[in-house]
Amino acid sequence: MKIIPVILCGGSGTRLWPLSRKQFPKQFLKLMGKLTLFQQSISRAINIEDKNIEIEEILIVTNENHRFLVLEQVDDLKLNVPIRVLLEPEPKNTAPALTLAALAAYEKNPESILVVLPADQYVKDLNQFTIAVHNSIGEANDKTIVTLGITPTRPDIGFGYICYQGEGSIKDVLGFKEKPNLEAAKKLISNENSAWNGGIFILKAITWLNIIEKSNNLISKSVENAWKNKNNDQWFIRPDKDMFMESPSDSIDYAVMEKIKALGVTVKMLLLDAGWSDLGSFNSLDDVESKDKHGNIFKGDVISMNTKNTIAISSNKNISLLGIQNLIVVDSGDSVLVASKSDLHLMKELVKKLENHHHLLIHHNLVNRPWGFFETIKENSTYKVKLLEIKPGRSISLQRHKKRSEHWVVVKGVANIIKGEREILLNQNQSIYIEKNEIHRVKNASKDLLQIIEVQSGEYLGEDDIERLEDNYDR
Repeated sequence: MKIIPVILCGGSGTRLWPLSRKQFPKQFLKLMGKLTLFQQSISRAINIEDKNIEIEEILIVTNENHRFLVLEQVDDLKLNVPIRVLLEPEPKNTAPALTLAALAAYEKNPESILVVLPADQYVKDLNQFTIAVHNSIGEANDKTIVTLGITPTRPDIGFGYICYQGEGSIKDVLGFKEKPNLEAAKKLISNENSAWNGGIFILKAITWLNIIEKSNNLISKSVENAWKNKNNDQWFIRPDKDMFMESPSDSIDYAVMEKIKALGVTVKMLLLDAGWSDLGSFNSLDDVESKDKHGNIFKGDVISMNTKNTIAISSNKNISLLGIQNLIVVDSGDSVLVASKSDLHLMKELVKKLENHHHLLIHHNLVNRPWGFFETIKENSTYKVKLLEIKPGRSISLQRHKKRSEHWVVVKGVANIIKGEREILLNQNQSIYIEKNEIHRVKNASKDLLQIIEVQSGEYLGEDDIERLEDNYDR
């Protein structure tokens, strides 16, 4: 049997600010273990394969802003499985995203079975997850969708719910309810036949294409037209932007699952008992992370005395805690969050109050690029200091800046510099000055990492002050 795992990679994770930002959302963070949540989702997908189940390819649906993060993290996994990256011109929620993936899969194999996985979830027990998916694959057909439900541990308004019946391992789904209010959530979990909706679906590509056409024809037609007029480059598949933008923004649950009875399709469910979490807030770490004898969870450089039931996460600074309890303390390099655990449900409201600090919601101080990354170390209105790390064989674009100059100091490796008409080789501890409006490029021509400290100065230091004259990455 052949399957195509689909990784839906479009979440923003605002409740995990300041770690999660619009340009660096939670699925790309290492919140649990050595791999990011996105990398873990790919690893779980690959683990599904066995002697009876073959993975034809993996489809990743993401957007333009995250395309190089996806490439970077896929490259780190060193996979032997074919992967295609589908880029949404603009995030339109999960229903258009799955429609894109279904069109791509159907084009490759009309009989393909999709295993749809969100990219921002954590599953502790990989073996139980794999068993559940294996059992689900055998149930999926032209008229049947299978989903994995999560046994609820509390009334939670952050999840959708699945109502079901049946005594065996395969349940009959009666209906879906998307993110109820607290009273409704309490009633749902008082009924033993309700589960959290984890957004994991196993279905044939043709099944989804048929039901989205019946349920929301505008999504179906606009995405299909966008797919027919797609463009491919060396890494990505880009549907036509104007046609895709005609699609409504809607979730899988609202667009289809809540209407499933009228669509002539049966939905089955298996309960997943595998230590699942969507890591939707810092409090969710309490459910899955190990704690010290005082109930604390510490990550990074954290020192404490007389501290209880507290989560502290440090990116690069020391956090010292004395005589506190029931707090969340997070240092992300450019921001610090101190919050009561009991008030974390108000995180979205707090984020709204940061409108005057817009850059803190959008950008992370560490920014991935196709050539490596840069990290902002210090900045104010007249200067900015960065660390650039360029991978072997990679280079930044041939470019110039209208409003700033740059001073580069090589701290590790050897840099091949283009400065105007000259080509210069810089070794460790050597430096060079790039004047405003001067054409320049740096390349790492060696087999080792290249690290450069960059000091920018000028009247404007935004990332959009780049005129690319030549670029290897089609930007």
